[in-house]
Amino acid sequence: MAKEINKFSFAEMTSNDDGKTSGSGTTGIFISFIGGLCFLLGCIDKMFLSNTADILTQSIIVIGIGVGLLGYRKGKSTDAKIAGSSSSEEQ
Repeated sequence: MAKEINKFSFAEMTSNDDGKTSGSGTTGIFISFIGGLCFLLGCIDKMFLSNTADILTQSIIVIGIGVGLLGYRKGKSTDAKIAGSSSSEEQ
């Protein structure tokens, strides 16, 4: 089934290959959004308030955790992928 790449869909971004909603994908998006918000607020804090970069480094780690969850969702294999890859390797 060919996917149309001209359309963006949050539902497709948070679902597995079988169409079910992925908990790690949804959590990854939520954590990445919160980390990005903290990074922006940390930039404002660095420029105008306290002149420390602690919140910036910590928010980068939080964004990395969120991206790791999104990568885990795409990286884990399903039964359909395993069955399809083994038959194509034998030919």
